[in-house]
Amino acid sequence: MREKDRQVPLTIVLGTGRCGSTMLSDLVNEHPGALSLSEFFACLDPGVFPVGTLDGPAFWKLLGTPRLKPNVLMTHGVTVPEYRYPIGSGRYAAGEVPAISLMTLPPLTGDPDGLYDRIRAEVISWPPAPVSHQYLRLFSWWAFSSGRDVVVERSGASLRFLPELLTQFPAARFVHMYRDGPDSAMSMSRHPLFRLGVMIGDMRAELGVDPYRNPDPRHTELLPARLRPFAPYSLDAAALAGTDIPLVRFGDMWSRATGALRHLAGLPAERLLHLSYDAVMTDPEPQLTTFGHFAGLAEPEVWAARVAGKVDRKRAGAASRLSAGQAEELRLACVPGTRRLTGLLDGTAAAAR
Repeated sequence: MREKDRQVPLTIVLGTGRCGSTMLSDLVNEHPGALSLSEFFACLDPGVFPVGTLDGPAFWKLLGTPRLKPNVLMTHGVTVPEYRYPIGSGRYAAGEVPAISLMTLPPLTGDPDGLYDRIRAEVISWPPAPVSHQYLRLFSWWAFSSGRDVVVERSGASLRFLPELLTQFPAARFVHMYRDGPDSAMSMSRHPLFRLGVMIGDMRAELGVDPYRNPDPRHTELLPARLRPFAPYSLDAAALAGTDIPLVRFGDMWSRATGALRHLAGLPAERLLHLSYDAVMTDPEPQLTTFGHFAGLAEPEVWAARVAGKVDRKRAGAASRLSAGQAEELRLACVPGTRRLTGLLDGTAAAAR
């Protein structure tokens, strides 16, 4: 086996979204031995785990084809902090950004277009293989070619992929990063992707399909007036930012996301680490050191000591600033998810004793 074809250790960070995992990706990116793939699987959604085999050209098509939702948002002037492709100075205009160029490549290089070309030149000639094999081969080649010896993938709201991730990557380690439900919901309520997610749920109830996965210009006419500003062909950035959405909708969203946690039950301790966002906020260095050891980072104590000061510790406790009535409503919306999370953590602690 050529050295660049060896399989490097893979750690996948899981979460509900708005749980601090973006921060973790950025900190991992500062470790010289880690390839930090931020939002890699999220960039490729929908269609991230196709069945059957893919040859090099088909795999490249999966990696490079622009996805509708992010390009619609960029075209209509919606600012999403995770969309880091340099519109204006990069090769691609808003509406045309390739999937992996949107969020994954820019944090790794000042020349995402050049890295995009190098990846294409490598994968385009690969023989047919299941997509999981192609992903692992890509990660190993990428790590080898950039002088890294571990890979850490992290996508926002990645619990939605959990069954597939467990099946596709049976040797991977998983870090479950979690946060207080009401605080996560508060953060969701301010983020355009989660706000749009609520509206997509309402549009799906009206249309029977997700208009961002099954686009049709006629959808705008079929929707009630209150939902038309959120459809792909009539998106209104001001409406997305300004529409009043009850906080309980985001509490429900967070709770639903925790439904996937049942798939982690029984995963052995050597493959699963629970990482508390609130603990990282309180005392970042030991929490990051624990993560570094688990993910196989070289000299994790040195890395954790160097990056701990970059943790923005003022972000904790957002729900505590709500009125008593709002806080109680949000807490109740999060109860199902809180019970699932507590049950999983208690079960893991009991198994470790």
